[in-house]
Amino acid sequence: MLKEITPKKTALALVILAVVFNAVFLWSEISISTFNLNDEVLHQAAAKAASSVLKEGFDLTDFWFSKIELGFPLFHYYQHLPQITLAAINQLTSLFFPLSQLFDLFRYLLLVLFPLSIFLAMRRFGFDYLAAGLAALISSLLSTNGLFGLDYGSYIWRGSGLHTQLWAMFFLPLALAEIYRVIFQKNKFFLAVLFSAIVFLSNVVYGYILLLSTVLFLLLASKKEIVPILKRAALLLFLLALVASYFWLPFLLDKNYLNRSVWEPAFKYDSFGAKKILSDLFTGQIFDYGRIPSLTILFFLSLIVIVVLKRYRQAKCRFLLIFTFFWLLLYFGRPTWDGIFSILPFSQDLHLHRLIGAFHLGAIMIIGVGLSLAWQYLKKYPLKILTAAGFIFLAILAPSLIERAKFYQQNSQWKIESQKAIFSQEKEISEIKKTLKDLLPSRVYVGLPADFGDDPAYKIGSVPLYSLLPQLDIESFGYAFFALPLSTDVRLHFDNGKLEQYNLFNIRYILLHKTWTAPPFYFKMKELENYVLYEVPTTGYFDLVDVPAVFYGKKNDFYSPNSKWLFSSLPQLKQHPILEIGKEPKETFNLPTIPFSKVDEKVLLDLAPTKDATERGGILNERMETNQYWTQFFVNHDCYLMLKTNYHPGWQVSLDYQKVEPVMLAPGFIGIKVTPGVHQALFSYQPSNWRFPLLLFGIFILLILFYDYSIKHWLEGSKVVKLKNKLKQKVAFLKFLN
Repeated sequence: MLKEITPKKTALALVILAVVFNAVFLWSEISISTFNLNDEVLHQAAAKAASSVLKEGFDLTDFWFSKIELGFPLFHYYQHLPQITLAAINQLTSLFFPLSQLFDLFRYLLLVLFPLSIFLAMRRFGFDYLAAGLAALISSLLSTNGLFGLDYGSYIWRGSGLHTQLWAMFFLPLALAEIYRVIFQKNKFFLAVLFSAIVFLSNVVYGYILLLSTVLFLLLASKKEIVPILKRAALLLFLLALVASYFWLPFLLDKNYLNRSVWEPAFKYDSFGAKKILSDLFTGQIFDYGRIPSLTILFFLSLIVIVVLKRYRQAKCRFLLIFTFFWLLLYFGRPTWDGIFSILPFSQDLHLHRLIGAFHLGAIMIIGVGLSLAWQYLKKYPLKILTAAGFIFLAILAPSLIERAKFYQQNSQWKIESQKAIFSQEKEISEIKKTLKDLLPSRVYVGLPADFGDDPAYKIGSVPLYSLLPQLDIESFGYAFFALPLSTDVRLHFDNGKLEQYNLFNIRYILLHKTWTAPPFYFKMKELENYVLYEVPTTGYFDLVDVPAVFYGKKNDFYSPNSKWLFSSLPQLKQHPILEIGKEPKETFNLPTIPFSKVDEKVLLDLAPTKDATERGGILNERMETNQYWTQFFVNHDCYLMLKTNYHPGWQVSLDYQKVEPVMLAPGFIGIKVTPGVHQALFSYQPSNWRFPLLLFGIFILLILFYDYSIKHWLEGSKVVKLKNKLKQKVAFLKFLN
C-alpha cells in the first residue's frame, strides 16, 4: 500500500491541500463585497483611472492621476503592471462586473494559487517532488504582526492591501527558478525575462531583490564556469533592462521630483537592525506571530538536517542557503550595515523593511527541502518510526493551520460587519456621490488622520470617509495613500481653521458630521442623514499670485522651507516663491535667490509685501479633462497664473496658443508668468516622446525571445528537421562504407 503512495502523488496531494485550504478560508475575499480601507484604495483608484485613460486612447502607463494627492503622474514612478493589466481586462469585463470585483478575483486567485507557484519553482530548480510539495504546503501559513512580508496579512481585506507586492510575490519564485535554469542549464531566456519583468514592474523592491539575487548565482560557479555564466547572467539582465526601459529610464531622469517623505516611519527605509530581527526570529515573530512557533521550529530543524546530511554541497541547496541568509543579513538594514547600503546602487530610497519577503521565500524553500531530506532519511527505519514522525510533523504544523483558519474567519466576520454598516447607509453614500458629482469640480475634505479623519463619526463601519471618497471616484484632500509628490509632506500640515488654505488647495466642499460645529466661513449646502455638506469659496483649480523670490536647493531639503512658508503669512497674501531643485538656480528671474537651508521666519517675513497688492485679476472659466487643465482669465498687472496641482517636467503649457515654460511655485505647484489682458492657458501633461516607443520595443524583445523559446523550438522538432537528420545519418553511413 505504501509503495503505491509515490513522492509525486504525495507532493500533489500536499499542493492540493494547501490550495483547497486557501480557497475555502479566503472565500470571503470574493464573496463579500464592501469598500476597502487599506492600500487597495490607491491601487483600485489608479486602475480605474487607467481604465478610463485607455478608453480615451491615452498612454495608460503614464498619465495624470488627479484623484489623490493633488494630482501626480503616479505610474511615471510607481509599479503599475497589475493596475494596467486589470484596467485592460476591465475593457472586456466591465459589462459583467465592476473593476473592484476584478481586483477581488485576482487577489483571491493569486493567494489561493501561491502554493502552486512555490511548487513549480521548486521543481524548476530541480528539487524533488516531496520538497516542492512540503514547501507549497507551508508557503501560505506565515504569520507576522504587520511586517509586510509574504504572510497573507499583507494582502487580504483586514490587512495592508499590498496588491502590487502580491503579484511580485507570486512570480518571484518562478523568476528565480528560470534565471537559475538560464544560467546553469543554458535554457532559453524567454520565461526568465518575462517573469523577471513581471516582478520588476509589479514591485520595485522585489525587482531589486531579483536583480541582486541574480548576482548571487555567480557564487555557485566554478572557475571554469564563471566566464560563460557571467556572460549569460549579464545578457539576461541586459534583456530585462531593455524590456523595462520604458519605466526605469524616465524614473531615473525625473527622480528629482520624487519625494522621500519625512512622515514615513524611519524603519521603512532603515529596517530594524540585527538585534531586533534576530530576537524576533528566535522568538517566532518572523514566522509565527501570535501562535506556537511551528514554522520557526521547522525552519531551524530543516537547517540542521541540510547541514548534517551535507546537502549544502549540492549547488541548488547551496544557493538556497546563500539566498536566505544573504537577504536575512540585508534585512538587518542600516542600523547594522549603513556603510554597505551607501554603496549598493539605488538603495537610498528603498523600503528596506520589505526585504523580509526575500527571507520569507528562502525560508519556505529551506523548510521544504529539510523536511523532504528528513523523510527520506527516516524511510530506512521501521513503519512505526515513520508513523511517529508523521504525527510529530502534523502536531507541529497543526497550530499554524488552526491559527490561519481563525485569522481568515475573523477577516470574514469584519468584512460582514463592514458590509452591513455600508448597506445601512447605502442611500446616504449614493446621495453624497450624486451630489458631489453634480457640483462644480473641486476637492472634497472629510478630515485628515491628524485632525478628525479617524474619528468614529467619520467612519462607516471600519472604513474612514477619506478612504471612501476615492472609491466613489471623487477627488479628495485627505489621507496620503502615497507620498511621492514633493508637496505631500507640506500639505499634511493643512490647518482646517484657515480659510486661505482651503483656497490654496482648492478645497471647496467639506462633509461634517451633523453633531459637529462648522467654522463661520463654511456655508451650508445640503443636510444628509448623518452628514452636512458645506462649501467654502475658492478661486478653483487656478489662481493669480505674485512671486517674491526664488528658493533653491536639494530635493531632500524641499520640506523645510515649504512647510515654513505654509505657516507664514505668505499663503494668505498669495506670495508664492519659485522653487528650483539643484545646487544653483537655473534662472533668477531678477528676484532674490535664497537656498532652502537659509529660509527661516525672518526671511519669510521680509518677503511679505509692505502694502496690499492691487487686484491681480480673476479666473473667468476653467475646464478639466484627462491630462489637461484649461482656463480663461484676466490680468491687471504682471503676476503668475498658478495651477493648484503638482509640478512635474511632463507639463507642457501654452498661453494664448503659444508655448511657454512653466515654473514650480510653493508649495510645489505649477505656474506661468502672465501680463495684463484677457488670456487663456492650457496645461497638458505629456509623457516623454520616447516612452511609448520604448514600451513597444520591450514588447518586441519579448516576442523575439518567445520565438526563440517556442516557435523555433517547435521547428527544430518538426518532421522536416527530423528528415534532415535522417538524411545526414545516411550520408555519413555511406561515406563510412566507401
